[in-house]
Amino acid sequence: MAPTPCPTCGMVFANDTSVLKHMNHRFSRCKTFFINEEHPPASPRPETPPVPPATPPVPPAIPPNPPSSHSTEFPHAGFVHGRSNGFMGNFHSDQHADQRASNIYFPFQSKGEWEIASFLSSSGLSMKRIDTFLSLSTIAGLGLSFNCARTLRGLIELLPSGPPWKSTIVTIPGYSTKTPLVLYYRDPLECVESILTNPLFSGKISYAPIMEYDSNGERQYNEWISSDGAWDTQARLPIGATSLGIVLSSDKTGLTAMTGDHTAHPLLITLANIHSSVRLSSSSHALKLLALIPVPKFVGVQKKIRGILENRLVHACLDFVTSPLKTTAQTGAWMRDYGGYTRFCFTPLVAYIADTPEAAALTGVAGKTSHLTTATFREFGDPFQHPPRTALDILASLNDLSHFDPSNVATYATKARELHRLNGVDLPFWRDWRLPDGTLPNPSQVFPVEILHHLHKSFWDHDVKWILRAIGDVELDRRFALLQPRSGYRHFPSGISLLKQVTGREHRDIQRYVLGLIADCVRPEFVICVRALLDLRYLSQLHNLNIDILNDITRALEIFHQFKQIILDLSLRVGKSGAAMTHFQIPKLELLQSIVSCIKWSGALPQWSADVTERLHIDLIKAPRENTNNHDYYPQICRHLDRDEKRRHFELATAIHTAAEVYTPHQAAGPDWMFDTCDGDGNNWTSELPQVAQVFGPPRPITDLFVVATTETQARPTARFPRTFSTPTTAFRLNARADTSRVRIVDVSTKFAIPDLLPTLRDFFSHYLHDQQHRTIAGRRGPLRDADAPFEDVKVWHSVRIQTKGGPSSATLTPPRKLFASPPGNGWPTGRCDTAIFSVDGEGSSERPPPGLEGQIRTIFHPIWEVPTARPLYLAYVERFDIVPQTHLPRGARLAPDPIHGMYVLRRAFRSDGSPMGGIVPLHHLRMPVNLIPRFGEKADARLTARTCFNSCRTFFLNHYFDKEDFSFFRESLF
Repeated sequence: MAPTPCPTCGMVFANDTSVLKHMNHRFSRCKTFFINEEHPPASPRPETPPVPPATPPVPPAIPPNPPSSHSTEFPHAGFVHGRSNGFMGNFHSDQHADQRASNIYFPFQSKGEWEIASFLSSSGLSMKRIDTFLSLSTIAGLGLSFNCARTLRGLIELLPSGPPWKSTIVTIPGYSTKTPLVLYYRDPLECVESILTNPLFSGKISYAPIMEYDSNGERQYNEWISSDGAWDTQARLPIGATSLGIVLSSDKTGLTAMTGDHTAHPLLITLANIHSSVRLSSSSHALKLLALIPVPKFVGVQKKIRGILENRLVHACLDFVTSPLKTTAQTGAWMRDYGGYTRFCFTPLVAYIADTPEAAALTGVAGKTSHLTTATFREFGDPFQHPPRTALDILASLNDLSHFDPSNVATYATKARELHRLNGVDLPFWRDWRLPDGTLPNPSQVFPVEILHHLHKSFWDHDVKWILRAIGDVELDRRFALLQPRSGYRHFPSGISLLKQVTGREHRDIQRYVLGLIADCVRPEFVICVRALLDLRYLSQLHNLNIDILNDITRALEIFHQFKQIILDLSLRVGKSGAAMTHFQIPKLELLQSIVSCIKWSGALPQWSADVTERLHIDLIKAPRENTNNHDYYPQICRHLDRDEKRRHFELATAIHTAAEVYTPHQAAGPDWMFDTCDGDGNNWTSELPQVAQVFGPPRPITDLFVVATTETQARPTARFPRTFSTPTTAFRLNARADTSRVRIVDVSTKFAIPDLLPTLRDFFSHYLHDQQHRTIAGRRGPLRDADAPFEDVKVWHSVRIQTKGGPSSATLTPPRKLFASPPGNGWPTGRCDTAIFSVDGEGSSERPPPGLEGQIRTIFHPIWEVPTARPLYLAYVERFDIVPQTHLPRGARLAPDPIHGMYVLRRAFRSDGSPMGGIVPLHHLRMPVNLIPRFGEKADARLTARTCFNSCRTFFLNHYFDKEDFSFFRESLF
């Protein structure tokens, strides 16, 4: 029989039956021939009939003279086929639309009443507390339409609803449980469309895969949409189709603390098409709770059988819940976005975020077996990547086990483990999640390397344990305690050896310092091993990766395997009994081999971190549990989340409506006029509507000091002394009121213990008028050291806030960091002074500043001139550090990092009389803060403290691991 096209969309099917099935699909827009006439295409793109391509499109050739960076979009993807109601259209067409024509806040009487209702509904107060509040005479006198919590909840239930919750009983034939197993879930397609229609994602969703290239024509990987996997998946879909990459995440979490034994197993869903910066923000609500998987308590079942039955239950629940997604992945469905633009969408499974045990259980492999490759525990320490684990291989193994009865759980699981290293699950949920051409999701591609567990927790479980045995608990704790505290960063005054309940944040904080603390007191080969793994972790966390970075990741892992034998030779790897181990059978070590292939297939790793999903367990599970009666948690959690979603959507809709009232010329264009661009990369209009941004912005947004500086300059163009100012790469903010508003310069010299402050000031103003570039901090004294100072009084600040770009050629902002330059006192015998790197000319060059511009800021001041002047407004006295040359290198190349630990070694600069070498530098020449770690040697001096150590030491390591931005900044000179 000849292939038959759909008469409406043109999609080709094998026969007439397939066409009818497609046209009668519950979400099909092809039920009528007139749909395209009723909703003509609003997209400027041509509406090409979606005929499956004969072969995947070949990426275009790189032009001979490419621009600095460029990208290529997948041809004929993400077509728009019409338009219907979007988010605001749905809001204005629900069952209460007539009442909202006169009162947008219906069922509430006014905006004020809605604000009170919204506050009480989201406050976390119990119903009794809300009743008490509403009974107060002042509140009762407001004439609210609700006088108790029950009535308030009833009004909330009248608001427009999101995807409704459903439930079904789940049974395991032949086994009984203490309580019935109830699966609470929502329709996944409704959740997906709810995400698509969320106007907060306007301009933050990409509908067509792209390939990005740098100036050398090399591929760059960041978002999923720029990955090989996105391109490959799109190539398997009909022309014009939209690939909506489904991302799932699940993990068990405790419901009660210290009492009871209640556990929840939430399943979350989101779309990989959403830009990761938005998707990873918990305030954006891009991750939706899709289902609450029951956690069984079996009766009369052996312990070794329970785990197998639990895994089968999870797969059965996932199979049931995701069934509509599987159907849509094969046949497609019509879906609308926030503006009502309709696309023909497919829902492939592109990522599943889970920790190692969960990922192995979902893949279907047994313990001590890699879920990403075919490696088993005896091969975990191999210095190469084993073949990837594919869906077809697992299904072939299950087919080989088909002559065993799956209902005989013990026998079936034993044979599965012995013959094929499987865990006894006979029907994995992903077995029929196929694309139109029959392609299945491979575990090696669906389960990405997860940063929180596979990198950070691995560091704590292994690297830290090796280090503690190599250096000793007492010595390592002392070194951590001696580090000078930095504002905004964790300090460990008692060390790290006794830390309990360590989270990913502590893992990161320890990684900042650990290499510099062990560099001089353990074997060089062990330092190289620690450094290699640290480099791998920092490189893997970059958001934008090119081929050079991927090669560096591979090289770092190769270096570790080259030198790892030293760990066994020194008996640093031990078992629970304390006996030395002679192997590297570490599951997370084997997973590191898949980092590069994972990045190429799925994009940058930070977007797949479980940080956000585990944080959402608090918002979606534990916080709602507080409002239950401690019985039947799941249904009460679902009702709470349903009310909360209604409240948030209603608040968003009313905020948009209020903001749109100022755009009266557009009202005739319909309720969704503000989404009149069908391009997913359009402008983010929420930033232009204060009413919306105020309600739905992040709870603690990063202050953009660059914008503040520009705004203050425009608002006060004649201001002589702006407190916020910026260079192209660095922004500065000083307190509006100086710590000392007026003081004589000679008194500053005494108070801050800077005896040569006056001579350096005279030298500075002598040379600055002739050459405003400073090739080094301080230097040889000029002949004017006895001349009078050009001013007598100054204003003094003890701190400054610094904000920088995220790295070379990056527009990402770092959070403002506070640098101290305070005098002796308040427990700081020599003052609290932080360190920074300075640029040559104050223009903030993104390149590595030349040697001699690293320094410790001793004081920040502003000269008080008798007559207004154009001279520098803010100055800093900085004590200089010099790079220690690497004598094994040829002359001219000796100012390089140490070859063992890879950090620059710095030494305090002193004058011939033994005094520290310091000089005056304009504050706007400061490029970025840096962290220096004292070089303790074999043993740290027990007489030192955290407040005296830094100024007592003369040699330091320039710690480029202190921050990921610092690591990126120094990377080019280190690799």
